Amino acid sequence: MPGNARSESSPGEVSFGSFLLDAKRRQLLKDGNEVRLGARGLDILIALTDRAGEVVSKRDLMHSVWHDVVVDEAGLRVHMAALRRALGDGQEGARYIVNVSGRGYSFVAPVERLRPDAPASLAPVRAPLPGRQIPATPRLLVGRDEAIENLITLLAKRRFVSIVGAGGIGKTTVALAAAARGAGDFRSGAWFVDLARLTDPALVPVAIADALRESAGPSMSSSLSSLSPSPLAQARNGTERDHEVLLVLDNCEHLIGAVASCADQLLAGTRQVKLLATSREPLCIRGELVRRLSGLALPPSLPSASSGRDRLRAEDAIAFAAVQLFVQRASEPQRAFHLDEANAEEVVAICRRLEGHALAIERVARRVGALGIAGTLDHLARRFHMFDGHHEGPERHRTLTATVASSYDLLSASEQAVLRRLSIFEGPFSLTAACRVGGAQAAVQGATQGATQGATQAAKDRAAAGAAEALTYAAVVEDVGQLVAKSLLVAEARDGEMQYHQTPLTRAFAIEQLIALGEREDAGRRLAAFLSEDPSTGRNTPGHD
Repeated sequence: MPGNARSESSPGEVSFGSFLLDAKRRQLLKDGNEVRLGARGLDILIALTDRAGEVVSKRDLMHSVWHDVVVDEAGLRVHMAALRRALGDGQEGARYIVNVSGRGYSFVAPVERLRPDAPASLAPVRAPLPGRQIPATPRLLVGRDEAIENLITLLAKRRFVSIVGAGGIGKTTVALAAAARGAGDFRSGAWFVDLARLTDPALVPVAIADALRESAGPSMSSSLSSLSPSPLAQARNGTERDHEVLLVLDNCEHLIGAVASCADQLLAGTRQVKLLATSREPLCIRGELVRRLSGLALPPSLPSASSGRDRLRAEDAIAFAAVQLFVQRASEPQRAFHLDEANAEEVVAICRRLEGHALAIERVARRVGALGIAGTLDHLARRFHMFDGHHEGPERHRTLTATVASSYDLLSASEQAVLRRLSIFEGPFSLTAACRVGGAQAAVQGATQGATQGATQAAKDRAAAGAAEALTYAAVVEDVGQLVAKSLLVAEARDGEMQYHQTPLTRAFAIEQLIALGEREDAGRRLAAFLSEDPSTGRNTPGHD
């Protein structure tokens, strides 16, 4: 059927590359020309594209294609080989179907579903694009020049640098900018591996290996055209595959174990490949250099009245990156906003409340046109989730709540509980306070009392209780450490003691969870009991809501 491509798509159509697959008509076209494909091969293609980006087990694939007919894996391999030949898989860098050793098959090419009235789950969806050259930065780049230049300098000396920070803080934006500026230092340039869309750890080595294949160029693509049982073994087993390239591994946290394993293999098996990763927690492998990304720069606290200046001037405020970003977003087309002496202090107050969090500043600034500066600050103080009505960007950033929820979902049950309970603190708190409110209760005191009251059964019971509580204390200490590592708690040294606090974004989410699970009253009692035992501790433990 040469040249008979239809102008309107029918239900069940998907496109990938130069192909159009019509499941309803059971037809595959390439550039408008029909591709001859057997019935079984077509069934396999339909089954794989229907679950593009996922690993489909051989059992599921055989059941979908052959139904109740008994067939062995050899039959599946024969039809799979014929399908790959028909698609030109592996030719001129084209990649459609990969075999994930021990798991099954995955369709990894970008797929677009053309059904115009498809529900959300079937609306235009693209399967994970394993590797591509660096895309444009997705957001305004404000106040990050120093961080970007620092990364470029580090990558000249080190092979693996990871950017770690809270969700929405700007890790991807900074990584893309650094890679784009530094790409010229690598013979094969810089290549982007978007891990955010992957959910199966088994696809991580496939995505990274495909990025290596694409970056190698045509001269090496033939030697990289077939994946070995371990995709990254290709990089380890041949010096011709070791080339100067920077791979940006973006959004590693939800697949942290798989990414860490692949990065470790790649660094051990090559000498010229370099890695720049973004994650909400470190990968914790040998050779990793961690650089934490904090919020944008904020104006210092207002000077005292005795200095003769009791108001912050607009020209002083705009010198700081957090205020610059707020003003740019608030004054975008159709938003008549100008920073002046009358609103400068309130703008700075908003930015301070958001602790320079880039994504939060952007989202809140968009509401200024409707609420005004004073109204925005008032609503921000009341309920953070009121600023969730925004739907641009990747799914993990669709709402401010989503930026924390995606991290929260990756925590263990005990880490989630500690995070919720610590939201009762409005400001900084000590590790002792965190342990007492977060889970442990009078651990040391209970153990001491049990040890000094003789050999009575009651004393032994108290000692046993104290020991059990001490274990709980240790567990909370561990959880606090993990929450710091995962960018959900901020740790700072103050007056010789470590102090902790949740960012406003994290706290707003955590306290909503605390209320939803009916734990707020208990957390409040824990805090009150802790403060009542030694009122002096209140100096470092501000009150609660």
